[in-house]
Amino acid sequence: MTTWNLSQMERHIMICNGATCMRAGAEDVTGQIRDEIRIHRLDEKIHTSRTRCNGRCKDKCVVIDYPKGTWYSVQDEDVARAVVHESANRDAVIYSMENGERKRGENRIKGINKYKKGNSSMKKAVLFVGHGSRLQAGNEEVLQFVEMMRADIDPTLLIETCFLEFASPNIEEGIQKCVEKGADEIHVIPIILLHAGHSKLHIPAEIEHAKEHFPDIQFTYGQTIGVHEEVFEILKSRLEEVGLDVKEKHEDTAILLIGRGGSDPYANGDFYKISRLLWEQLNVPIVESAFMGVTTPSVDEGINRCVKLGAKKIIMLPYFLFTGILMERMNKMAQQYRVTFPEVTIEIAEYFGYHPKLKTVLLERMNQALDGTSSGMDDLENFRQYAKEHGYEHHHHHEHV
Repeated sequence: MTTWNLSQMERHIMICNGATCMRAGAEDVTGQIRDEIRIHRLDEKIHTSRTRCNGRCKDKCVVIDYPKGTWYSVQDEDVARAVVHESANRDAVIYSMENGERKRGENRIKGINKYKKGNSSMKKAVLFVGHGSRLQAGNEEVLQFVEMMRADIDPTLLIETCFLEFASPNIEEGIQKCVEKGADEIHVIPIILLHAGHSKLHIPAEIEHAKEHFPDIQFTYGQTIGVHEEVFEILKSRLEEVGLDVKEKHEDTAILLIGRGGSDPYANGDFYKISRLLWEQLNVPIVESAFMGVTTPSVDEGINRCVKLGAKKIIMLPYFLFTGILMERMNKMAQQYRVTFPEVTIEIAEYFGYHPKLKTVLLERMNQALDGTSSGMDDLENFRQYAKEHGYEHHHHHEHV
């Protein structure tokens, strides 16, 4: 571990490398500031450090210059380099010290208090976390679904929706919204099918990070949808919509249940469990499992297996909550399979979407978090133990195709 001799240093420039600032280009800002210092041979006078989040996420990217105590919002290279020479435009200043008093820039919002004051009644917020999609239509479906649930939720609860990745607001911003609206308790509910990396690590990491900024806020965490009886009712109704009578015997029909795919063996095991339990509730000879990416068997392999087992009709059954890039790809695959296997009837069922049974499950998960019976709290404790043993940076990894 390096130990610098800082005795000659006159200034210390700290560049926020928190999740929000990193998404806004903090890596480039860090490089630009360090490059300017190097070019002007100021290394002996100015030291730089990367920091965790400094709590001014709306002013991203945040750079702090000590000992003067000036906070900057750095949004382009010119400002980054000007910070080194203390010549940045006043519009870039978040806070400055003047005559021993901290002054906030005229164009900067006050923000929210880090610590709650007073003894007013507790205000509870429910923050639903969707996965997020590169396809905006999928994100809109999540937002609309949560809106549809409002009628069945206690009106005294604050309701917000955010996304894990690919869409805004992200979790950090979603928590910020809840706090800005006065929440003392935030109940984070994942709209996620299977219990894997996102629910075990990524969302708990965001919650633990938020606790550092809002020590007076109480957080709880809900559990994923998981293996739930209502899931089978959703799947069977989607099969019925494409003409399968789930009460009748279908000797030549195969169901290919298709999931997103991931690297968590327990989540993949749950997916196979769901396939098996679905088969138990149907009168078809074949229910196969396949994944769109990351793990096997692939959808191609699943289709080929169904054909080899003698299926004359194959129903591709998406195990997806909402639409997205993968659903678009699956529809194209179905078209190609019809060309490749003209002797086989190939149908594709709808994803979960706005199914009323999905609302039932999510409301159950929400109520479990609210009444303290959610197993999601175990995930927070498990994450803390994992981070203690293995370390964990405040960001999450993409595990998708």
